[in-house]
Amino acid sequence: MVVFRLIGLLFIIAALMALGSDALLSLEEGAIKMRSFSEFWILVNQGSHDWFAGWVDSGAPEGLVDPIKTAMSYPSWAVLGVIGVVLAGLLALLRRAD
Repeated sequence: MVVFRLIGLLFIIAALMALGSDALLSLEEGAIKMRSFSEFWILVNQGSHDWFAGWVDSGAPEGLVDPIKTAMSYPSWAVLGVIGVVLAGLLALLRRAD
């Protein structure tokens, strides 16, 4: 349980870092600029992003293609933050149920 809470915390930290990066990018350009999760993933590791995008286009179940593409277009800080909060929140609920 501690490992999953730590992973959730790391996702939240990554979301805050992405938000700070977007804020600095916006200040630099003089207009609001937010990187999508897809752009963020390309910055982190382009090879795995390309593989995942290929899988979504050719091998993913048809019902998941649109939700995945939608999530990839959302701001990176929102996607990472939601994942982190869900991990931390679910684990807190599971611990409370015991």
